Amino acid sequence: MKIALFTKKIVLLLTATIFITSCGSDDSVNEGVDEGSNDFSQKFVIAATKGSSSYMLTTNNLDQGSSSLSGKGIEIGRVFTHFINYKYQSLVGLIYGQGGTYVGYCFILGQNGKLQKLKGEGDMGFQVSSFNTVGTFGDYMVAARGTQPLADGTTGAIFSFIQQNGNNLSITTKTLHTDNIVGNGNPTISGILDIGNGEFLTSLVNPNDPDKVYIIALDIDLNVKRIYTDNRISYSCGRWRSAMYSQLGMDDSGNIYVFSGSYESTTTKPAGALRISKGSTSFDKDYYFNIEEVSGGYRFRKVFHITEDYFLLEFYNELEYQNTSPASQYAIVKMNSKKFTWLRTGFPSKDQITGTGWPLSYQGKIYYPVTTSNDQPTVYEIDPKTVTAKAGLVVEAEGITGISLLKK
Repeated sequence: MKIALFTKKIVLLLTATIFITSCGSDDSVNEGVDEGSNDFSQKFVIAATKGSSSYMLTTNNLDQGSSSLSGKGIEIGRVFTHFINYKYQSLVGLIYGQGGTYVGYCFILGQNGKLQKLKGEGDMGFQVSSFNTVGTFGDYMVAARGTQPLADGTTGAIFSFIQQNGNNLSITTKTLHTDNIVGNGNPTISGILDIGNGEFLTSLVNPNDPDKVYIIALDIDLNVKRIYTDNRISYSCGRWRSAMYSQLGMDDSGNIYVFSGSYESTTTKPAGALRISKGSTSFDKDYYFNIEEVSGGYRFRKVFHITEDYFLLEFYNELEYQNTSPASQYAIVKMNSKKFTWLRTGFPSKDQITGTGWPLSYQGKIYYPVTTSNDQPTVYEIDPKTVTAKAGLVVEAEGITGISLLKK
């Protein structure tokens, strides 16, 4: 077993590109509509889809009832691929550009508890530099992407730090040189995990080095504070096309779990997880969870923290998979005790599911949007302690790409 910790100085290139989008009066904003409620303090937000458009709906509960698109919500002529929620104060929906424009829209809970879209340039919302991984850090929502050409002719990662102040947004772009950052070429990045000490973690992803995991700790100026590495798992990242899904998570006690779905077919490491205990500067040499073994040989793609040390994992449907293979079977893991349980009770089977969206963890449960071949898009409430699910809110739409929560 080989565990190492490196500290190094990395040269940074900072681009101070800032632009502002602002919102006019509420009278000019297409607001979401809630029926039959005087609770304006918080709203759940549903990103429903029909055709090539998104409809941002609001509701007071997720565990029952139904909603439709007719005359409701804010219509956006695009389908969101990523969401960032900043402390329930603001919600950014992003559209991955696939080599073109990378567009975002910001939503807040406005007067009388109605959803409000901050204005951009026409229907364009705002634009960010190329991204394929997102998260939050400090006062910012962050969209980032690695292996990008930089102004000085080198390659590196580009980070867009998005900050919402009232009805205004500011976006600051910063870059990090990653050429041979750990001596193995030029990796890309995956995940933005705020660890609460003025630093965030991101994973280095290099398909040519599939038998090690590298995690870097960065500050707001992208100074590299620490580099963690271990050879018990592969790199930490879920992948679909060119999207990078974070497999980093923190439990309610501040312990960090670094998951690896072992995406590369060339890796010799099983899908599993390591732990960085709260306040530690290295991996816990006594903690290793072989998730692939307890799952019966399956590998996972996405990781969601629910509550305490419970996480929901999204697994590929088959033992053999490719980049765009279906992944619609789920399990609950309790990380400290390494308990693994397939989610079967009350949840659709993997062969029924035709689409899913980004879930919301709230008050000890996780609310997961699922579309099946026979039913309208439905929000399922999943209890991690009983490993059971039950159908909740039904939305008359073609799909749900995400669920979130906004508070005043």
